[in-house]
Amino acid sequence: MTDAKLCDSEPELSKNATKKLKRIEYIKCHRKEVRGRGKKEKRQQVKELDPDPERLSKRDRIQHEKERLKFSQSCFPRVVVDCSYESLMSEKEINKSRMQILRCYSLLKSSDTKPFHLHLGNFQDESLLNKLFKEKTPNFESMCMTKFTEPVYEKFDRKDLVYLTPDSPNMLTVVDPDKVYVIGGFVDDDIKRHTSLNICKMHGIQTACLPIANHFVKPNHKQEVLTINQVFEILLLVYNGISWKETFDKVLPQRKGYVPNEDCSLLLEDCSLLDPNNSDTDRVKS
Repeated sequence: MTDAKLCDSEPELSKNATKKLKRIEYIKCHRKEVRGRGKKEKRQQVKELDPDPERLSKRDRIQHEKERLKFSQSCFPRVVVDCSYESLMSEKEINKSRMQILRCYSLLKSSDTKPFHLHLGNFQDESLLNKLFKEKTPNFESMCMTKFTEPVYEKFDRKDLVYLTPDSPNMLTVVDPDKVYVIGGFVDDDIKRHTSLNICKMHGIQTACLPIANHFVKPNHKQEVLTINQVFEILLLVYNGISWKETFDKVLPQRKGYVPNEDCSLLLEDCSLLDPNNSDTDRVKS
């Protein structure tokens, strides 16, 4: 009987085993608190080691971006991407225009400059562009940009509109906050000239081209046709006080063959020194 009782009773734990068991029970009860404290300590260590103490945490940065994008919807000037050219583009070109619009939005999000109010004009619910946005951009509906279905000349006062097209005879010199700048949402790999210009003439809309010809040596028409996001970035930088020259140097890719005016003059001087028929060269030789 005594042996049976001894077998049924649990063996006594040693002091160390009892302490260990109590510690395990404590950790189970306070696991969240312990983990949270560990994360706080880790964040504090990262802040102490970070050479830039002003740097925002990921959560703060995301919150800052959201606030900035909401603020942009009350800003001037307004920039509209005209989405009325879908019938002239292939599905591949329409998808390219979608990606270029997203780059414009990304510029608003990441830039520390004064933002623009971004619109998508003539944006139809049944359009392929809208379908591609919904399929490939999950957060599209919540993006801080204004969408409207009307043509730009019905949505805004025509005297406030400036339609940017490389075919325009008028050169843009300043970015005016009271104007509404329209960028054609048109990706044309074959470059169909005068498409937007003819529409503007039909509806009495003022047009302008970027002053690329003032800063580069005889750019061909293909060099003057820029992507939607390139035009958007150029407007954004110039409006924030960056000179046209610095802006073009930053935005336009050198590989496309843009030769600044001063570089060309230096190149011509070098060529004249090497020209055997040049009288100045003979003088140097003699």
